[in-house]
Amino acid sequence: MRWNYKEIDYEKINKKALKDNEFLFYLITSASFIEITSHVYEKNLKEFYKGDESLIKWLENVWEPEEIQHGKALKKFVNSVWKDFDWDSAYKRFLEDYLPHCTLEEFQPTKAKEMLARMVVETGTSTFYRAIENYSKDLDTPILAQISRNISKDEVYHYDIFEEAYQKYNKIEKLKKDDIIKVIYNRLKMVDGEDAKLAFKAIYEEKNLKKFEDKYYEEHKKNVGTFAKKYYPYNMAIKMLLRPLNLNKTIEKLTIPVIKGALKILGI
Repeated sequence: MRWNYKEIDYEKINKKALKDNEFLFYLITSASFIEITSHVYEKNLKEFYKGDESLIKWLENVWEPEEIQHGKALKKFVNSVWKDFDWDSAYKRFLEDYLPHCTLEEFQPTKAKEMLARMVVETGTSTFYRAIENYSKDLDTPILAQISRNISKDEVYHYDIFEEAYQKYNKIEKLKKDDIIKVIYNRLKMVDGEDAKLAFKAIYEEKNLKKFEDKYYEEHKKNVGTFAKKYYPYNMAIKMLLRPLNLNKTIEKLTIPVIKGALKILGI
């Protein structure tokens, strides 16, 4: 691993400035839940790509440890700022709802398409943490900026490895541009997926000790939309999403405004 969350000086966090920032609390805590549960998805990936020893070895030795470290780093941040919140109890709530959704049935039908979907996911995570880094600068929270920058760099690296695997499998499958666009678009529609909602639900119920209602999550999504308009790195996301299409520079330039508009329609 290129960095170690245990070396981050969490004591330097300006806790008083962040304690009342409920939006940040939900954003970081939700991310910590999803990241720290990556071992479940890793297990499914290894089953799906059984026989690809080099990919499986990388998933075991690099991808899973780095993803789990992301979760641990974010968990420690949450526990440092919002000390009254019982992270472990809320996470237990999350797992009860989330684990039944983690099946191979959720995967794409072919190996190239699943790798393409993974590239979309890594695009989403790398740009999400870049947005958090941008937000952290406005909050004057350098520790969170440092964590987010580290995670974003990891996710870009993961994207590159998944792209290599996609190219390898696509030499066999030879996906057409329409097929590629369909996978990308369908995976983008899942950006506000069940995992994010279930994480929010578990956190809300643990924090407020009352039953979750959809309206609370809908309000949070509106806040995420406002946050994205100011801090989300759209150009970075678009370039990463377009890479599998191998467009020439002229067409890519013409396509960028269309993709940016689509991302905003999807709430990104």
